[in-house]
Amino acid sequence: MSIEHSILAVISFRPSTGYDIKSEFEHKAAGLFWGISYGSLYPKLKKLEEQGYIITIESEAEGRKKKLYELTGKGWTELESWLARKPEPPNIKDELFIKMAAWHNEMDLGILAGHLKNRAHESEEILSFIKEWKQNNTSYINSVGMLAMRYAELKLEAELQWIKESLDSLENDRLPEGQDPKKLGQKQVERRKEALKADQ
Repeated sequence: MSIEHSILAVISFRPSTGYDIKSEFEHKAAGLFWGISYGSLYPKLKKLEEQGYIITIESEAEGRKKKLYELTGKGWTELESWLARKPEPPNIKDELFIKMAAWHNEMDLGILAGHLKNRAHESEEILSFIKEWKQNNTSYINSVGMLAMRYAELKLEAELQWIKESLDSLENDRLPEGQDPKKLGQKQVERRKEALKADQ
């Protein structure tokens, strides 16, 4: 999913100011759906406007003029064309998983347990936010969007269950047996020892 399509999707909900769009990308659950930094938002909006996908309109509220972004016909067509295309397969880019895959025998497992506890706290906060979001009587979430929200809930609940099981394994010395047919773990320990010794 491109950042541009994410922006078109947000504007499709209602004509939006830059601040409105920014808010959609910054709330607690945003990482489950969007991927954009605030710094890149306005250049993307300018590009979308130059390409004819959005226009700016002025709105007056409480005596103040606001600049709103609205989809053009071309913008609606592009959004609907993107919605109709087959989604990309899931892509797990999670620094925690990468760190766990790279963990080695000389590292303190207590540090890893701390990472998992922090993640559990963050995931619980996001899960709570989503559950409240679905019934806050403020946000627009259509029926199909509710199905996506349910997916997010189940994903977070599964993650919390996995964290609980992982912490139990770490804290009770019940780690599953790994595999190392080429003895890379042992060689890793030796390489690390030699490198640290050479740096002294």
